[in-house]
Amino acid sequence: MNYGRLEEKGVFLERRDGKSYMVQQKRGVRVFEVHRRHNGLMIDTMGDASRDARINAVTNSLKEASELLDDTMTETTLLELHKRLGHISYDTVDRMADAAGSGIRLTSRARLNCLTCAQGKQNKSNQSKKDTGANAPIGKIGGVMGSDIKGPMTPKDRHGNRYLIYFVDFSTNSVRVFLVKNKVEATKKFVHFLVDFEKRLNCRIHVLSTDGGKEYTNVDSFCNATGVRRQISKRDNQASNGKAERMHRTVLNMARCMLFASWLPMYFWGDAVEYAAYVLNRSSCRANSKRMSPLEMFTGTVPNLSEIVTFGSPCTAYRDTGKKTWKPRAQVGMIIGKHDETKGCKVYLPKDRIVITTQHIKNVETLDAKQNAQLQAQLELEDPELKKAVEN
Repeated sequence: MNYGRLEEKGVFLERRDGKSYMVQQKRGVRVFEVHRRHNGLMIDTMGDASRDARINAVTNSLKEASELLDDTMTETTLLELHKRLGHISYDTVDRMADAAGSGIRLTSRARLNCLTCAQGKQNKSNQSKKDTGANAPIGKIGGVMGSDIKGPMTPKDRHGNRYLIYFVDFSTNSVRVFLVKNKVEATKKFVHFLVDFEKRLNCRIHVLSTDGGKEYTNVDSFCNATGVRRQISKRDNQASNGKAERMHRTVLNMARCMLFASWLPMYFWGDAVEYAAYVLNRSSCRANSKRMSPLEMFTGTVPNLSEIVTFGSPCTAYRDTGKKTWKPRAQVGMIIGKHDETKGCKVYLPKDRIVITTQHIKNVETLDAKQNAQLQAQLELEDPELKKAVEN
């Protein structure tokens, strides 16, 4: 028999226990056993009947199997079976109907839209991964600036701040973080950021993308006056401002790790956040061309990583003694950040409980193990809170 015609009748070759059978697939019924001879499938028949009689016997067996299948199969459409099976997915219905012994023959496999499924199962549409519309100049530095406000944070930082205001450039993925005591300072910080950004980089901010928070209401009038277009995402769809949302998570994850590893009190979280942003702007970014850092995207120069030190590193900071000859010329402290404007390090001095900005430091990473241990012991002695944190 021609194997192609056998398939048309729903009969297929199957191997079971080392033997080959022609099987009616829909019901799993064996029609007859076959053997392979000279690259062909042969059927053994019994008796001395003529060749034509034996062929007719095989044909009748196939016909009976096909007729039996027709009598026992229920014809229906994919849509109807989908409804019978409680509106499960079309793919599942298709597989179940084609399974051996299902008793179903599909007369139509058209996947029509099911209104009941739309009413009972429909979710929100997938959000676009793009952070702005196609008409926004996202490829230009400063073309689209995303902003977001997070807080209140507990506890307050050492300056009494409880909120974070982020500004993220969509083109370079650079981030600037401001620490504020309340949300109403959003407009003031945006004005400060816009002037600094445009003057320092000699470019212009075209679009400010934010959520629909009320704290940005006063920003609208300033944007109208300066020609900055506003882009506001809906409260239940933050995709268009997703970059700022994700940056908040990245910065906070890094700041938490810095703060926990330093053993500094929790009210130094503001310094950790600012330093995390400083490090991220100098770190390789997968979203940028050739994984360049945001700072390299601005300047075209690879950042000098030797200037980055571990947050909370013990150090000795030079103190001007004036005319007091016998006063110590250095004081033990901890590095808690960098200051872009003065190009110095922010150093916490536990003895005086103050933070100074200075370029004259000797960092722990330049000291040997013995000197490092001495500095750490001195820090714990001068600030009981540090000692308590380490012991816990």
